[in-house]
Amino acid sequence: MWTSGQRGRVKLLLTASDPSKSNTRSCSRHTKFLSRLHPPDSTWLPRLPRRLLTTANTSTVTMANNNQDKDDLEPISKQKRLLRSKVRQALESMDLSLRSHEDDAIQRIVLESPWFKSSQRLCAYISCSALREVDTSRLLSEILQNPAKESDTHIAKKLYVPRVEDKNSHMRMFNISRMDDLIANSMNILEPSPVDSDGNDREDVMHANDPVDLFILPGLAFDKSGRRLGRGGGYYDTFLRKYQELATERNWRQPLLVALSYSVQIMDEGVIPVTPNDVLVDALVSPSGVIPISPATLERLRL
Repeated sequence: MWTSGQRGRVKLLLTASDPSKSNTRSCSRHTKFLSRLHPPDSTWLPRLPRRLLTTANTSTVTMANNNQDKDDLEPISKQKRLLRSKVRQALESMDLSLRSHEDDAIQRIVLESPWFKSSQRLCAYISCSALREVDTSRLLSEILQNPAKESDTHIAKKLYVPRVEDKNSHMRMFNISRMDDLIANSMNILEPSPVDSDGNDREDVMHANDPVDLFILPGLAFDKSGRRLGRGGGYYDTFLRKYQELATERNWRQPLLVALSYSVQIMDEGVIPVTPNDVLVDALVSPSGVIPISPATLERLRL
């Protein structure tokens, strides 16, 4: 705590340094008064607690590092923007009949795969034709079908689909039981509402009691090393990192991350730039088949 004398001297010092509260003559008088009372090093001033100094220094370093990170990432961001533009042009130029053929081939491969058939809880995107995403309508219909009969070898599945909450890369995944649970947002993209028709909250996958087995992911470009280029919003990368952290905390097996890709979306290795925030996928499904990224993934795909 400061003494009343110290507070008074600080008040004089502040007044002397504020031209709005004193004229030049009074400033000079206060300065001379203070210089007679104490030496120029002002050692009489109380020291800040070490904790506050440490916090201030840490904040300064963090801000400097953040600025440096932004500078370092700008060339990568520019490369990503250029690549997105090229891939969009390629998708726009894609023949409609070829696109339809590849949609059917990709979905058929997924539906016939053992890793899809054995999955009980899935997160999947709802394809948007305007965005030229690989169609998922058949996959969603299969997942949302009525529970299988006892004599059937199919496993009943639980589906979570994405809902964008804001422009800050915040996305949630809600459980739906039918396609009628979806409504079009301002971008005319189908999403689940947070509550069902009865006014009950839908289950958020981040609050579910059981782990997700499989994520079916969209994207603009991919390569065979697992790199994925999104549309620039960071929604999926942010969500996937959070879910992976949740799975680790709960000692769950990490979900299988499978991306769906047209032929023109698969790039040569090294073409897609990455940052520390980018999440790699475990496998790609193209019209030519499943492309596992690692030997461990290959084992999981052979279930």
